[in-house]
Amino acid sequence: MRYPDRALPERLAAMSGIEQEPSVRRTRRLVLSVAALGLALGASGCAYTNPVQTHEFYQSSDGTNANLEQSGSVTAGVRNAVVVVDADGAATFSGSVANYTAEEITVELEGLVEGAVVFSTQVAVPAGDVVELGSGPDQQAVSIGELDVAPGELMDLAVSWDGESTEITMPVTDNTLGYFEQGAAEE
Repeated sequence: MRYPDRALPERLAAMSGIEQEPSVRRTRRLVLSVAALGLALGASGCAYTNPVQTHEFYQSSDGTNANLEQSGSVTAGVRNAVVVVDADGAATFSGSVANYTAEEITVELEGLVEGAVVFSTQVAVPAGDVVELGSGPDQQAVSIGELDVAPGELMDLAVSWDGESTEITMPVTDNTLGYFEQGAAEE
């Protein structure tokens, strides 16, 4: 179809459908705007409905965590609690104790196997600080000695401070993985 009365650019625009009535352009803009808004909400919706993970305590490694609370807030905690057994059968407790209060505290730890105490220690933690436990440098040693629990099994850990206590289950592992080598008892 020829349009002799129109210039070439106008004819091309008419053929391609670019030239539209204002109501069609408004409708198209509205649809595209709604789609863009829906895409933006959909892409950011995960952060809206899910809690920020850095605000939550979670098991970030092989060990387990315990919290002691007073008046609804966490005052002390054990992080990444695990027992590491070396090739000779000697065992060491590895983990850390955190203090979330403004004063020094002493947290008591007891390792339990079928209700029997296999190790017991007290950890003094300065205000707002963390004490690392294990056999590595700058760690407080918690030696267990011979343990009648095989790697791959579980044992209990009782954690207490200032009348509050909790009990968790923690794994017993061997030191075949490189990062557990320093956690096993050294002779």
